Amino acid sequence: MTVKTETFHLSRSDSAVTETDGTASAWSDIWDYQVPTGVAHVLKPEHQFSAYLEDASAEVGSGTCRLRIEVRDQTESDRRVVFGPVQYVRIKEFQDKRKVAVLNVPAPVPVKERSHIVVVVYDDGAIDASDSYFDLEMERVREAL
Repeated sequence: MTVKTETFHLSRSDSAVTETDGTASAWSDIWDYQVPTGVAHVLKPEHQFSAYLEDASAEVGSGTCRLRIEVRDQTESDRRVVFGPVQYVRIKEFQDKRKVAVLNVPAPVPVKERSHIVVVVYDDGAIDASDSYFDLEMERVREAL
């Protein structure tokens, strides 16, 4: 068996991502990615993360919105925060690589098949997931053909 490792960018457009609008003044799962069977991922300290978030009418306020990323087991009973919580202003840069947020985990975090990577948001308004988006860099590990 040959294993292939490649850079992978997770975004809301991935077919394995489910999205749900957020609830005002509560931590809400906005995007939930369940790792497909036969694939695993690794989140490393240098991997980058960016997001753009909107509530019902416009971009959220930078000072009122916070975000974190969690890795959960298949049953979602065991959770580990791998990023944040941070203020929205820290993660909204996509272009300037000197300003893009990095995960900054102390060591690589393996994410096994059927586990979840979840973007969780807290804001004083309800997040509109369909008008928001994100990009999370990671490594994908899978069996080569």
